[in-house]
Amino acid sequence: MDNPDFSPLLRELMPELLRYFGRRVPSAEDAADCLGETMIVLWRRREAVPLEREPARRYAYGVAANVLRESQRGRARRFALAERLVAEYDITRDGVVEGDEDSDLTRALGALRPLDRELVLLVAWEGFGVGEAGAILGLSDQASRARYSRARARLRRALASPGDD
Repeated sequence: MDNPDFSPLLRELMPELLRYFGRRVPSAEDAADCLGETMIVLWRRREAVPLEREPARRYAYGVAANVLRESQRGRARRFALAERLVAEYDITRDGVVEGDEDSDLTRALGALRPLDRELVLLVAWEGFGVGEAGAILGLSDQASRARYSRARARLRRALASPGDD
């Protein structure tokens, strides 16, 4: 059963949740992304959201805190990967590999299936989460995570020096 007061309640909470995220993430875009994810989770769980305003507000902040934690973990993983790629493969700020087009990284990326390569590039260079990148490419969350994991394993094998075995 849908709560007819749910949508107005969400609209009422949006500005304060946006401020909550705005004080905790590095950019307005990140805050908006977190807010959007929070709204999606709340909408999907609308039957579990309390009917009264204050309990609903506390519930929404609980969801927001979980979204924030996941966002921070994802950001940390993306930055760590980006730093490793920059350090190992001389990648410019624009995400273009400098130097020889036949570099090991270029060859390894070229060996991936086009969809897998684009998934990896959306995550590593464009900063999307795996699920977001998968959605951009029309993949389910589960499929995108599986493809990403396999693609990373193939890249690791392709980039491993002969002495790493």
